[in-house]
Amino acid sequence: MPASPFPRCSVGACDELAISFSPFCWEHTPRENYSAHLKTKLPTLISEPTPLNLKKVECEGLDFSQLDLKNSSFSQAHLSDCRFVGTALSQSDMIGITLKSCDFVGADMQDVNLTRAKVSNCTFSYSDLRRACLSDAHLREADLMGTMLYDANLWNIELVGVKHLKKKNFVDAESDPRDRRISLYEKDSLVACESYRTLKHYLHEKGLYDDAGWAAYRELTMERKFYFETRNPRYMLSLFMDILSGYTQMPSRVIVSSLVLIFAFAFAYFIFNVPTAYSGYAPNTHVHVASFWDCLYFSFITFTTVGYGDFIPRAVPLLRILVCMEAFSGPFMAGLYIFTLTRRYAVS
Repeated sequence: MPASPFPRCSVGACDELAISFSPFCWEHTPRENYSAHLKTKLPTLISEPTPLNLKKVECEGLDFSQLDLKNSSFSQAHLSDCRFVGTALSQSDMIGITLKSCDFVGADMQDVNLTRAKVSNCTFSYSDLRRACLSDAHLREADLMGTMLYDANLWNIELVGVKHLKKKNFVDAESDPRDRRISLYEKDSLVACESYRTLKHYLHEKGLYDDAGWAAYRELTMERKFYFETRNPRYMLSLFMDILSGYTQMPSRVIVSSLVLIFAFAFAYFIFNVPTAYSGYAPNTHVHVASFWDCLYFSFITFTTVGYGDFIPRAVPLLRILVCMEAFSGPFMAGLYIFTLTRRYAVS
């Protein structure tokens, strides 16, 4: 492992690293004047990048704004009423941090590790949290207006009173505008599935049904990915439901699937010469239908179960079974379309 940029605590038996502007770790640092001392030192860091080690530090009212603090450590720190406006914090360690009423407006927090963080009444408006890890984090009354969360890990996150969290928060600003990438962290399919599920419920509660539909679709897509990785036979059923209806989130797919079925059966009817039509001059005789358009018409009325009676299948058992299959699929697809259309507006 690379050597730490921070020196060790001066107390001989201590294995912790010294916190910034002190020869000791937080456990051995005299705490009475440390916060005031740190406040006087921060303005001196404005000129050059300076990673800080504030592990376990408890401070309030500090201003870190506009500083370059990449690769800093705030692990298990307790910070309240602090300002990080426009601060560069990318790749910093914030595992287990407690943040109260802090301001991160416009902060660069790419690849920050906020695992098990406890955040309350903080604003992250227009901050960059792409690829950040918020696993097991607890966010209460946080403002995420314009926050970039593309490829962020939200596994087991708690969202209580969070404001302005939408689908557009997960857009990759660096992707082609004609083909925007929109996603959470998806390298682990089970983690992604759980993260999308949490996000889906949050968006439903906020009445953002279109956004919740996107999260629901991605949730089941990640579930299918897990089935594929584990060679689970349910993968094929999951893939079929995706193609058929987009996991009941895309009514347009049901319409397209229905048209494909109608044309597929029409081709089958044409190839096997299935339908026959009554002759207007000889009602008791049948004439074999050779036209593809007649087969397509027969397929439509069979799919919709209209049954005008002007066409019937030939009296061959296998051909009648084929027609029965299409007659069964029609009401099924109609019911699926109605369910798909209404599901996205029902809170689950």
